[in-house]
Amino acid sequence: MTHATHVTPETLQQLIDDSENPLLIDFMAEWCGPCQSMAPHLEAFAKARAKEITVVKVDIDAYPSEAARFMVRSVPTLILLHDGRVLGVHSGALSESQLSKFVDANLAG
Repeated sequence: MTHATHVTPETLQQLIDDSENPLLIDFMAEWCGPCQSMAPHLEAFAKARAKEITVVKVDIDAYPSEAARFMVRSVPTLILLHDGRVLGVHSGALSESQLSKFVDANLAG
């Protein structure tokens, strides 16, 4: 089972509007080497933190309007949201421990 699932713009907006948990969005592309290298780390992070963080992927080639909406200029780009507010943005691949540090630091404010 995948814990970091691909979403459509409609599903993403529903999660932004309705999720009680923070939402970590991975803007990625299938052709992106760093995206592919980060994928297992993101999946492990999503599995480990499934009860407290919702992790989703948005393919910028399938949904370029979402990339434009969030001003994504490179991939991978991670955006952390909670209650509809952007708490943090990171461009570039991260390991599982770096993902935890990024999320924890931005949730702490």
